[in-house]
Order: sequence, then C-alpha cells, then structure tokens
Amino acid sequence: MKLEDLGEIALRDYRPVRYFPFQNEAGSAFILTSEPFNYLEAFLESELNSVKRDSSKKKKENLSKAIYFTKLSQDFFNSSLTANMPSKGTLLYYSFINLVKVYLIKNEYNLEKKLEHHGLTLPPDSKDVLKLIKNGDDGISIFHEFAKTLGKEIVNDTGSTIKFQELLRDLPEIHEICYALDLFPLTKRKFLPVDINIRTNANHNKIYYTLSYEKKFDKLMKTEKLSKGIFKELLDRQDIIDDTRCHHFKSTLILRYTNKSDISWKRCYPKLIDNINKLGISPMITRGGYRFYLDLESSRFHRLSSILGFAFYLGTVGRYRPTLNEDILKGRYQSAINEAIVSCPHQFFYLLVSYITKQVCAVPMAKIS
Repeated sequence: MKLEDLGEIALRDYRPVRYFPFQNEAGSAFILTSEPFNYLEAFLESELNSVKRDSSKKKKENLSKAIYFTKLSQDFFNSSLTANMPSKGTLLYYSFINLVKVYLIKNEYNLEKKLEHHGLTLPPDSKDVLKLIKNGDDGISIFHEFAKTLGKEIVNDTGSTIKFQELLRDLPEIHEICYALDLFPLTKRKFLPVDINIRTNANHNKIYYTLSYEKKFDKLMKTEKLSKGIFKELLDRQDIIDDTRCHHFKSTLILRYTNKSDISWKRCYPKLIDNINKLGISPMITRGGYRFYLDLESSRFHRLSSILGFAFYLGTVGRYRPTLNEDILKGRYQSAINEAIVSCPHQFFYLLVSYITKQVCAVPMAKIS
C-alpha cells in the first residue's frame, strides 16, 4: 500500500475536518485569542444577553454565576503572575478550580445549593499521597464531578489514593524534562507524539481516521502496546511502502456518510471523536497549532484532572505544610514543578475554555509572549 491509499483528508465546506475533543462541530474554525479569559467572558455575556426576558430564571442565574467565577479565576491567575512559591501554587489552584466551576455550571450543575468540597485531601501523615474523598450524596465533589463530566470518571474502588509522582508523570507538558532528570527510573516515556487525520475514500462516502508516529520512538517507548488491548481493537496497522519514516494505522471504525449533508456530519463526527478519545489522546496547544500525544499506559485520570490534582497538592502543601513545602521546593522534583507552574496554566485555560464554549480556541501566530 502507498501513502496515498490511506485516503484523502476529509473536508466540510472546503475546510479540513480535524480531531478535537471539545464537542465542537466538524470543520470548526479556530477561535484565535491571546486572552482565553476575556474571550470566555465575552462568550458568556453574549449568551446571557441572548436569553429572552420570559426565559428560565435559572438559566440567567447560572450564566451570571459562570461570569462571576470566570472573573474570579482570572483574578487569581493574575495575582499568581507576581507571586512566588508557595503562594503561587495556592493562587493557581484557586484559579483552576473556579474555572472548573464554570465548566460544571455549563454542564447543568446547580452550584451553591449543596455543600461543595475539593474531593481530595492530603492526610497529615502523608508526604506525597493524596486521598480521594468518597463522593456521597451530601455534597458536590468538584474533583470527581469534573472528571465525570470530562468523560473519565474516577471510581474510588480503582484506587483511593493518588501519588504525587503519578500526577507529575501524567503531565505531557513536563514529560521530557522529568525523564531528562531521571525522575521516573525503571519506566519508559509514555506520551507518544502522533498525527491524527480524519479521512475519506475516493468516492467520499466513507469516513474514518488514521494515526501515525515516527519510528524513532520505538526505541524510547513501549510502542508494542499498539498491537494489544484497546489499541488493537480500534486500530489496524497499515504497511506503507513509500514511507520509511513513520508507522501508520487506520481505524477499524469506518462510517458511511454523505459529504454535503449536515445531518450526516452531526451523526458521524461525534462517533469518530468518541472512538479516538478511547485511545487516550492528550491535545497540546502551541503557537503553531495543536499537537497530539497518545498515552501508552492509559492513565486513570483525564489530563485536566491531573493538572487540577497537581495544583491541589501544591496549594495544600503551601497552606498547611511548611516543612514539607521546603522538601518539595528544594527536593528532586523542584525543576519539574517550576516548569509545570509555567507551562500547565496556559494549557489548562485554553483547553478548558474550549470545552466550555465547545469551540477550538488557539493561540494566534502573532502572539509574542
């Protein structure tokens, strides 16, 4: 088989159809914004202004709450920019959790009506292990409900604790620096850079996706896992004779569709996205667009849940554990933590704003810093 036999890039209204997990429409244009908070606030204000006077009072109240928490999140983040650790970690956590509340409100959660708790705790006798609080009927666990709404629910019987090292290893933003510093000995890198393309056949009546990665990663990662488990179920390896640089896979899911039918796109595109999501793909936003990483070890947590848990740990240590704070800030994880508190917030904000608005937010090429 030749590379061209994999099929054409699928187009909708002359725009390439790409993979994004944000519940956006097929072929969505990028929303280029240098300030995701400002865009989100304008988006919510527009929704609020469009609500008719005789419409549900609850909808208006929820949108007003969402705007409030958006401003609160932005204020905490702005304060963090001039703060040093450990204060910085606390401010970032409060910024993150307030934006999470916006996401929950947009997903029909009625906040303020029940007791809200973080969903995590750092026991006094623990240095680097967080405990998941049981999610009961007496309140709302922000951590649990966030994970559930993202599509990767956390069940306590799969492990009632989370190691700080596990959270660090779940952050693709700092994966390379952690391995360069040998922070995870006896393990291999797990975030495999991949290209994902949604394709169609020559007759434009079938749609599917392909995945590829560079062969050089075979020596660095356990890529043999792609022939096992969920990967084997969802992907078929393709032998491409005119590409010696990459391995290629084609989805086992192939859907019949009508290219010029909006109804067909609305039916098929979400099915493709749900199928891709099962692979454990983490999007990474860059100035040059989105890049995607496949988690070869299928983490327990959604990538945004891991960032929230990481920030909770830093914030809790900073507020309540001064002795442990010194160990963490000056210990073996110092460089990784310092890198994470710089790189993770912008990823968290852009990705979560995309989930909230169901649009693909991206960094403008003209942005300098």
